[in-house]
Amino acid sequence: MNNGSNLLINESVGAGGDGQTSPVFNEVSIIARQLILGSFDRLLPSDDTILTRGGGTAMGLKLYDELERDPKVWETLQKRKLALTSRNWKAAPPEGDTSRIAKKAADMVTAQLRNLSFDQLTTNMLDATLKGISSHEIMWKRDGREIVAAEAIDFEPWVLQFKLNPDEDEYRFARCGVRLLTPRNSGDGEKVPHRKFVLHRFGARYNNPWGLGLGTRLFWPVFFKRQGIQFWLSFAERFGTPVPVGKYPNNATVAEKSTLKAALRAFQQEAAIMVPQGMEVTLLEAARSGIDTYERLCKYMDDQIAGVVLGKSGGIGSGGQLAANINVENEVRLELTKADGDLLSDTLMSQLVRWIVDYNMPGAPYPTVYRIIEEPADLDKLASTKKKLYEMGFRPTLESIRQDFGGDYTEVTKQAAPGNGATSVSTAEFAEPDTPADQAAIDALIASLADNQLQALMSKILAPVMKAVRQSGNHQAALEKLVEIFPDVSLDDLQASLANALFLADTVGRLAVQQEVED
Repeated sequence: MNNGSNLLINESVGAGGDGQTSPVFNEVSIIARQLILGSFDRLLPSDDTILTRGGGTAMGLKLYDELERDPKVWETLQKRKLALTSRNWKAAPPEGDTSRIAKKAADMVTAQLRNLSFDQLTTNMLDATLKGISSHEIMWKRDGREIVAAEAIDFEPWVLQFKLNPDEDEYRFARCGVRLLTPRNSGDGEKVPHRKFVLHRFGARYNNPWGLGLGTRLFWPVFFKRQGIQFWLSFAERFGTPVPVGKYPNNATVAEKSTLKAALRAFQQEAAIMVPQGMEVTLLEAARSGIDTYERLCKYMDDQIAGVVLGKSGGIGSGGQLAANINVENEVRLELTKADGDLLSDTLMSQLVRWIVDYNMPGAPYPTVYRIIEEPADLDKLASTKKKLYEMGFRPTLESIRQDFGGDYTEVTKQAAPGNGATSVSTAEFAEPDTPADQAAIDALIASLADNQLQALMSKILAPVMKAVRQSGNHQAALEKLVEIFPDVSLDDLQASLANALFLADTVGRLAVQQEVED
């Protein structure tokens, strides 16, 4: 302890006025952790449920496998996993990096993750949501010049051991040395190779490598639910069917009492019984009030389980209040899905993705692997927005409509009103409006110009230019001649033509405005 304290002081004190000239690079909180752990240098799970109900060791994680046997726990955990694995995933270069090597690294990681059955790998890694940690062994193989992650073997995390003070050459995970318990060394375990185990944590606190899963919150609701069901079954067995009651007269003999008792026993199996005259058989039924206590207890525990895993409130209220609660629950579930996806991306980025790139493309940027999680679009609101844009003069393309609404779309044929001599016109939905009359008039004027008129006009302008170019011996001389003759180039005909065109356009525009005012 003194050595650690001296080390802390020596590296912290410098010659400056505040006694420190440089940042402290060594970890200092480890000294306090050594004091708390005493002489032990192995880290145990920080889960109180495992420590008190699971035997006090990492083997207590098996306790949470039993929780998944509860139908409600299994249902809610599957919903949470599928909410993430059902989304598309992508491996992309770092944001803003458009280099060729970054794209090549992203393509390589995409191919390797796809060969690993990435959705199944994601599902297995999400076991950490319940247990706090999940573990996979990566089986590497050489494929030509590339080192490939051929398989990710899911194995029990409780066969691992974490040392607080790892050796320099020991594989480090969350500042701890990772060891594997083996038959030969089941105490401290044996060192594991680097870049071999992918460990995903959920709810990690105080830098404990074991994490803290939802199992610690689910244990007691499941426990009380099972106890309630057990009592419920006993109650149903005891009071679910009426109890036959036999009545005999005061002067009944022992033989008559035995006969009545045998008849009561036969009542449970036989369709009909006989009793001596003077004796009576009745049915005793349990009172119906209060027998739903067990059912309400189990429903309450199911609501607690759904709240822990999915953030559900149990559907409290009715009408508008119930609808509002459902909307809130959906938003919470979306946030949980995003959080699970981000946590998984961090694990892959710091371990598997980094290893793949380092083995095959050292120095290349590490791509980002993530799930594409977007809120479902409100189609009614989207359609209303596009309609308003169209009314404002903006035409959505058919491609954008297909992307937003899916499906396929074709042109709609609109018939003109009968009797006005117009023919039918075929237009596409959201097509451009008809060309205005003034624009059509200008377009017609341009189209009416003959090619020989334009050719003659430009030939007259360019004739001195071409003559100067032919008389020049090089580019410099040609440029100097062009500067000299440019003021003498005749532009009168071109200016006259442009003036006429502008006058016509202005006149057509004024007439169109006047027509709109009169209408």
